[in-house]
This record gives sequence, structure tokens and C-alpha cells, in this order.
Amino acid sequence: MAPRNFSEGEIREWCAAYLARTLDDIEAPIDPGISFAALGLDSGSSVHFMVELEEFLGRELDPETIFDHPTIAALASYLAGEGAAG
Repeated sequence: MAPRNFSEGEIREWCAAYLARTLDDIEAPIDPGISFAALGLDSGSSVHFMVELEEFLGRELDPETIFDHPTIAALASYLAGEGAAG
């Protein structure tokens, strides 16, 4: 069975909810235009975030993706487009 294609909005919502749940001192809702670094993601938390995102999406992601698309908005836009193309 092929993985489900998630919309940009669904990916953005999941990312914001995940980060609000897991990061300290984050006020919800999270602005999707704020960089992951400004939200407090370090290399370790970025790896864990990507692993959880892979599980949510049901597909493997390049670990560099989070660095190439450093905000929730940019990441969601990229992943939704990639899913539609795949």
C-alpha cells in the first residue's frame, strides 16, 4: 500500500503540534515562519523530529531536509509537493 499524501496544511499542523508538545517554553500556536533554530531545535532534537515526521508521513526523509527547509512553512510546502510528485 502506498503512503498517503498529506496536504501542506496537515503537515504544517502536525509539525506545530509536535513542536509545541516537545519543546520547552513554546507558546502555542507556533508561527510557521519562525526558524527551527529560533524555536530551540538543536541537532539532536532535529533528528528526533525528523524520525517522528517520517513515522507520521509513512515515508523516509533525507536527514538534510530540515536544514534545507528551516521553517515549518517551508518544510510543509516542500514535503507536500514532494508527496504529490512521488
